[in-house]
Amino acid sequence: MNNYFLRFFAYQQPRRIRVVENLLTSRRTVANLFWGQQYHLLPWLGAARGLTRADYDAALTALADAGLIKLDEQTAELTSAGVAAQEALLYQPTFLDWYWLANTNQLTQRFTLGMQVVAELAYHNSRYAPVNVSYRHLMAVKQWFRYEHARRDNLVKAVYDDLKQLGTGLASADPRLAAAMTLTMVGHHLPALTTDQLTTTLKLAPADTPVLIHDLHLGIAAYSSHTNGPLHDLLEPLLASGPLSRSAENTLRYYQSGQPLELIARRRHLKLSTIREHLLEVAILCPDRLNWNQLLPAEKEAALARQYPGDNVADWHFQADAQDEGAAFFEYRLFQIKRGWENNDQN
Repeated sequence: MNNYFLRFFAYQQPRRIRVVENLLTSRRTVANLFWGQQYHLLPWLGAARGLTRADYDAALTALADAGLIKLDEQTAELTSAGVAAQEALLYQPTFLDWYWLANTNQLTQRFTLGMQVVAELAYHNSRYAPVNVSYRHLMAVKQWFRYEHARRDNLVKAVYDDLKQLGTGLASADPRLAAAMTLTMVGHHLPALTTDQLTTTLKLAPADTPVLIHDLHLGIAAYSSHTNGPLHDLLEPLLASGPLSRSAENTLRYYQSGQPLELIARRRHLKLSTIREHLLEVAILCPDRLNWNQLLPAEKEAALARQYPGDNVADWHFQADAQDEGAAFFEYRLFQIKRGWENNDQN
């Protein structure tokens, strides 16, 4: 039974099981982002990208059979026994706020191969089997190695110094992170520990281990984004500049220049509905970057407040407008997002 998924459900709050699945596997629709915000699960976006629906559904069924969750076709919530089991998951991530910075599956491949190449260089060994990564990462590491080896007098020492500094930072957050980094690297005649071996060595609950590993690689990403050195050069192409998708960022730039949404849609050769979705993404992930008075003038917000009373925005139901349902839903969702984070701030 996989208690890992208990982290993502709550007591007396039914949560949509597909939203939780889609967040973990990084399906970034506006609906998933919105409900992720309501469930306070946005920082877990992309935490289990390799998750299959079959494994996820089987895990939820096992948790329900064990009496830890109440499960129906669309939602799940913790039972009192599930709350106790959730509280037994002791590892609390440090770097989840950097959830948007990197795809940790991709970063893991490049980091692991890069460190293996340098380890073998330290022993002057050019005949070894590289770890299994995609061709993209194989070529990227090869290019990085040639560049760094040519420009640095001692690449091994430079990487060692970088790793030492990284390890010190990880250890200050949680000593198990630094230990996990060392134990999961591939060295000269030194394989990485398996997940089960890491669980035993660090005395973790099995459900805590994937959380720690994900947290570790977010920590490596955060370090690499702020520190110049060979690790930065290796991983920088995989690091995002912000939480928004590239297309949403482009739409935001047009919007911030004062252009109407219809004109932005024409200039970007996109549907108006897509432009609206981009701005909803901004509203969820980067609300401070929007001019809310322009998007939701006081008169419009007051009208929406009369139409949708109450503080629990998750209980609201959209009331369609026969004349322009798209615009009406855009305003409804904007108001729902704004009222939601205002309520959270007050609490």
